[in-house]
Amino acid sequence: MVKNSRLRPLSSIGIAVTTLLISGGLAVQPAAAADLADLIPSTPQALQSTPETATDQFIVGLRDNAAQAAAVKAENAADQAATKLGVSAESSRLNATGGHVIKLDEALTPSEAKLFVETLRADPAVAYAEPDAIMHPTAHSKDYGYTEQWNLWDNFSGVRTPAAWNYNHGEGVVVAIVDTGITSHPELDANVLPGYDMISSAADARDGDGRDPNPADQGDWVPAGECEDQSPAENSSWHGTHVAGIVAAVGNNSIGISGVAPKSKILPVRALGVCGGYSSDIADSIIWAAGGVVTDLPINPNPAKVINISLGGVATCSATYQNAINFAYNAGAAVVVSAGNSNRPASDISPGNCQNVITVAASTKSGARAEYSNYGSAIDVTAPGGDMTTDVTGGILSTLNYGTTTPDEPAFAFMQGTSMASPHVAGIAALLFSAEGNTLTPQLLEQQLKESARPLPAGCPAGCGAGLVDATTALKKFGGAAPLPAPHQKLTDFNGDGTSDVVARDSSGVLWLYKGSGYGNWRGRTQMGVGWNVMTAVEAPGDFNGDGYADVIARDGNGVLWLYPGNGWGGVLGRTQIGAGWNVMTSIKSTGDFNGDATADVIARDGNGVLWLYPGNGTGGWLQPRQIGTGWNVMTAIDGVGDFNGDGKADVIARNGAGALLLYPGNGAGGWLASAQIGAGWNMFNAIEAPGDFDGDGKVDVLGRTSGGELILYAGNGYSWWLYSEQVGSGWNTMNAFL
Repeated sequence: MVKNSRLRPLSSIGIAVTTLLISGGLAVQPAAAADLADLIPSTPQALQSTPETATDQFIVGLRDNAAQAAAVKAENAADQAATKLGVSAESSRLNATGGHVIKLDEALTPSEAKLFVETLRADPAVAYAEPDAIMHPTAHSKDYGYTEQWNLWDNFSGVRTPAAWNYNHGEGVVVAIVDTGITSHPELDANVLPGYDMISSAADARDGDGRDPNPADQGDWVPAGECEDQSPAENSSWHGTHVAGIVAAVGNNSIGISGVAPKSKILPVRALGVCGGYSSDIADSIIWAAGGVVTDLPINPNPAKVINISLGGVATCSATYQNAINFAYNAGAAVVVSAGNSNRPASDISPGNCQNVITVAASTKSGARAEYSNYGSAIDVTAPGGDMTTDVTGGILSTLNYGTTTPDEPAFAFMQGTSMASPHVAGIAALLFSAEGNTLTPQLLEQQLKESARPLPAGCPAGCGAGLVDATTALKKFGGAAPLPAPHQKLTDFNGDGTSDVVARDSSGVLWLYKGSGYGNWRGRTQMGVGWNVMTAVEAPGDFNGDGYADVIARDGNGVLWLYPGNGWGGVLGRTQIGAGWNVMTSIKSTGDFNGDATADVIARDGNGVLWLYPGNGTGGWLQPRQIGTGWNVMTAIDGVGDFNGDGKADVIARNGAGALLLYPGNGAGGWLASAQIGAGWNMFNAIEAPGDFDGDGKVDVLGRTSGGELILYAGNGYSWWLYSEQVGSGWNTMNAFL
């Protein structure tokens, strides 16, 4: 069972689990060391609708563009309107969208704010007037934590990133995180660019000044009653750090987790502080992140291609927001926004109800819309946001901090919310921008995300846009040419270290992973499973379900064929049935991509010697099988070797009764070229297997096992023949299957 712990060395960062007090704001506290089961709330907490909050700031746009005259007019108009409500205007400053931010000496209730705005709008000098609404985070609350990241790898309810990573990891793309700022974390630091603190109020920022070039999260903890009457005390959320990790946590570094786009860069823009953040600061953040001019600030040297906004409030889309979003949109930056957690139409929540944004709803591990997620016609797409009602690990695991007020040691935690859904989409956007470059516009990006989305497995009658985003489908459709296949085509890297491995079953039914070193030998073995002696055939088809990891298929005594998806770390996940009636087959073998459609296939020989091609559909199932040969009952061994002759097509080898080894070169379309003999005397072997590139030279190799248990490596030369042969193991006669 996973436990969380205080940090010792960075190499052993613990997983914190959040327990949440959910209201209009947010409370998230990393728990002390305990079993996950102990941290599940005994009573599921109801999600509260986002409230319409009071505000002491308003944004006024004037018809006169002369700056000095406009400033005077704005202040005069505000003074007159404020007088009617018994308050006064304290200060005025210009927002990057051209509006004047007017601060009052006290906050107005929503009804008072409405009256104040109506009075301002009645002034003929005023073009528009709107509350400077306070926004809140929309969250509730080869890396060892990767196995908990169902949201990335799960083919049922995740966004399916692993196969998309065959195309790229988000290289060269900047993703701005407009949020609470960021804390130092070993999973983030290498990907973080210099950002900015856009909070104009020194009190809200807690750093002693207003805007400055330090986007570090100072903590948004508050005592009871601080934000609103009777509002609860809240610990610091470290919301921006969690969101940033979902986008771009450094992958394959053996620390903790991976982001959706683990080689993209994070631009932290701090706009949320104590009790949330003003829309005027958020709008300025959008413009600055996209490379625009904000008064008294330096130009952002690293303009973002994607801007993630995991926040919102009950409001119509203001002119201030729309102007800022339009600037980013026209600058080529896609704005991705969380839909909100009020279980109401997303059209009620700003800025998700603005034009030119990609609004994201949240789904759960069960493939349903999260019960808290907003819904309806304003939703563009959906992504995992999690649900920790009954199981903490149903949330989204990402980076966090152990501090309850100010920053402490780095940590990991599960959280839930549309705040978590939005950065999944931002990450996939980074993958697409990395693949397509400047030819990809925000408008085209939205279209591609929708076209590649799939229906929510559990449905969404309330409206979840185009469906669940799918990174693999998006990259396959729009990421350019398919990535070059591995030299061996038959993917046998079971533990994700880039080298070919061998899986073997012993006589007691234990399945073992023999980790290849990449130099023709082993780096030890680990147990993958037990009870496999019930299987009459076991084979490695490569990546059969499209998640980027090597899988295992097995046939049981009843002829049922099972898929055991690999987890990328040397193990397998829960099995699914992919066929029945397979006991008529006398041989089942993998071929790699035999028909040229970039998906893993299987060949099988029936009792009459007919050879069949079962084309994989790339998602763990089959297309229509077809006959590709007859008379194969003369063969005493058959194996798919991948590209053995170096022509880029998957091939098959077979041994006949005389011990001759024959190469059947594939034509890349599910058929054969002329066969050729590549060996004699191979009847000395009682098992023949192609492990891929076992010696690390980029060429396909073959292993043969003698009756005495010696394992012999035949190193392929890449041109239909051998470089050398040598013994690489002994005692293998204890194994009754190896693949």
